[in-house]
Amino acid sequence: MKDKYYSIGRVSEICNIPIKTLRYYDKINVMVPSIRQENNNYRYYSHDQMVRLFIIKRLRYLGFSLEEVRNILKEDDIQKIELIVTKKQNSIKDEIIELNKKYEEAATLKNKLESAQKILENSNNYNVESSFKLEKQREVYVFGKTTMMQSYKNEKVSLEKWIDIIESAKERNLNIQGDILVSYHTEMFGQFIHRDCEVEFSIVVENDIKDAEVKKFGNFLAANAIHVGDYSDIVHTYISLKRWIEENELMVDGPVTERFMLSPVDLPNTEQNIVKIIVPVKPGN
Repeated sequence: MKDKYYSIGRVSEICNIPIKTLRYYDKINVMVPSIRQENNNYRYYSHDQMVRLFIIKRLRYLGFSLEEVRNILKEDDIQKIELIVTKKQNSIKDEIIELNKKYEEAATLKNKLESAQKILENSNNYNVESSFKLEKQREVYVFGKTTMMQSYKNEKVSLEKWIDIIESAKERNLNIQGDILVSYHTEMFGQFIHRDCEVEFSIVVENDIKDAEVKKFGNFLAANAIHVGDYSDIVHTYISLKRWIEENELMVDGPVTERFMLSPVDLPNTEQNIVKIIVPVKPGN
């Protein structure tokens, strides 16, 4: 019998399948041993069953459920099996695409936290005026939504709008690759007054996506500042930046945008908000 059949321990060793798994396969009738000794309940498998167990192991590795495996083992038509495997292959491909998106989003968050940490390391001695810069804004692609905010006052972040833009981007299968941007289509400081204000919420996404709601942002001259701390205090950074713009004989030339380098959707500590204020400018007359 030993030349023709294999004990459960030997099968486990050869096929690299745990004995516990083999017993479970027996219990649910996926692979019932050819011989079971009544006196000691020892299980013995035939050579053909060893082959089928290896097939089961391979199918399980590919992600087939035990019910799917059971059905495949009953199938004799090679074309039908090919169709089943092709369907699984396509499913794996979709999983890879989704995992790549998760990887890119994790990389984006990691880079954001690394950049934020460098700023926060010196936050005790931070001087906002040292962050003022005149530079060409790098062009990126963003997915956004514009809404009219009634009696708007910019003193806290609109988390429900942020969540909506993030979830909407994911529903469209857009690959998120950067920060949330909030643009105020009003005069500078208009967003700090209780009044109706057109606000655009957007997020940086992959640049090769064909979507009508994805557009370019940037490629203009901007006066920038980096606000560190509680978001409700950002108006003071705006005041200092506006003074700096005037001292450098520049004029505001478009909607102000806030780029949230570190925000409540990244870390819950509101004292550690890092917001880049982007003000399009042009030389004054």
